Amino acid sequence: MDDDIPPFQAAERHVVISAVDRYPHGLEHLLSVTKSMSMTDDTHISALDDLSDMDKLEECMLRRCHQMVNVFVKPYMRRTLRNASVSHLKSLTHYFYRPLGGGVEFDALKHLRLEHCPRLVGVMPRGSALPNLVTLDILFCDNLKAVFYDNGPYSSRYWYELPCLRRMRLQELPQLQHLRDDHNAAILTAPAWEELHVRGCWSLRRLPRLRQRSKQSVEVSGERDWWANLRWDRDGSILHRGGYQPVLPPASASFRDRVVIKSYLR
Repeated sequence: MDDDIPPFQAAERHVVISAVDRYPHGLEHLLSVTKSMSMTDDTHISALDDLSDMDKLEECMLRRCHQMVNVFVKPYMRRTLRNASVSHLKSLTHYFYRPLGGGVEFDALKHLRLEHCPRLVGVMPRGSALPNLVTLDILFCDNLKAVFYDNGPYSSRYWYELPCLRRMRLQELPQLQHLRDDHNAAILTAPAWEELHVRGCWSLRRLPRLRQRSKQSVEVSGERDWWANLRWDRDGSILHRGGYQPVLPPASASFRDRVVIKSYLR
């Protein structure tokens, strides 16, 4: 884990679920007061909130739960979740799934990490609110096309906000085309955004236009060829190209730009 992401912390009311044949009686009520949980190798549920509303949950770690298609599907119960880590879920298509318009509010979520989820196509509906998100890491998800996906014509406004975002890391996402699936029209408000790390995202051709200048430009670390092929607003607006400052590897280190990176960025 990175220095700016706190490690998973088991709370006093902590539940561990691992490779069970059946769930114990009363699990729904236990999870309703649980503050942290770790689930590994589960083979039954298709969505985490099928088990319980879990409206006290603050920390959540999911590993190798290969039947899980969505982490959340219910439009409530996420007011307290602060730190979520999801990895090696072979069937996962969405972190939160809502098929027909509207978004979801993750009021407390500060850190979200998804990795090695090969069928993931979208993280959240494009109308979702993440007012406290600080770090977003998405790695090795071959089928991801948009972080904030389109779920209907009335799903959001033309602008979106990540007011506390400091760092975003996108690695080996070959199908990723947009941060938000709206034909690049929406404007992002992210005044605290400092760093964007990109590797192996060759379909990502445009970074979001920023609503206003922050005190400093977002530092962008990525391949030289990828940066050179990015598309910017034709008017040369300082809110678009001027909002990003490239921090690229030396030219001598870029001759194998398209090699697949199998280790994590540091």
